[in-house]
Amino acid sequence: MPNLAVPYPSGGKIAKLTGSGYHRDLLVGGSFDYDVFEDKFWGDALLDEYPAAKTNGTSAAVTFTEHNSNGYLDLVSGTTDNGYAGQGLGLQFNGDRGVLVEFIIKTPAADSTMKWEIGLSDADDDAGAVNQKAATTTATATDFAVFCYDTDDDDNIATISANGGTVTTTQDIVAAAVSTTYRLAVRVNGDTVTFWLNGEPVGAGHTIEGGNDLTPWAFVQARAGAASRTLQLHKWRVTQPAW
Repeated sequence: MPNLAVPYPSGGKIAKLTGSGYHRDLLVGGSFDYDVFEDKFWGDALLDEYPAAKTNGTSAAVTFTEHNSNGYLDLVSGTTDNGYAGQGLGLQFNGDRGVLVEFIIKTPAADSTMKWEIGLSDADDDAGAVNQKAATTTATATDFAVFCYDTDDDDNIATISANGGTVTTTQDIVAAAVSTTYRLAVRVNGDTVTFWLNGEPVGAGHTIEGGNDLTPWAFVQARAGAASRTLQLHKWRVTQPAW
């Protein structure tokens, strides 16, 4: 049987590219030939399917609160310098089969002295896929593709990937804003990574080792010991061919 095509993001400004391809992407979620996991963080408890959150430092936590308006998961950096909180789903996805992850996040009212990363990583228990965003970024993970904001570097969002440990960084995608909702998407097809920010493709030229397994990944880190920062994850979805 031929391989199924991994879809593109199904909302936002990508809708400008109208036609049968766009409509096919909208229908993927209802097709038996695709696996789709989606969580809007409603209800009274976090799903048992999730692996344990990865946290370190005073008050660092991944917290679910019943009755949050519109539903969201709090990722709390805590007050230890470089303390962190991260949440994965599981290493069931890779580029050779094709995978698309989509996220809706909201930044805190104060976004100084913090780092966050959103995308795909090769572990759900790292102290961040990215060690520090910079012109020459250093990384903890070996294969990953994330959006990253890190005030140890600057106030801009970057796209960062690694292929077998070789890191590619596209700096200065956009200046991050406080109390702002962002829609982020990462698609991996083979070794090729594509990123979308609010429906617009960004950060060309990224690659990953398509044979290595990945997890959806959301992560926040303190960049000063006195200030805890909370990133809200309002929704995430991962889509891949079922065979």
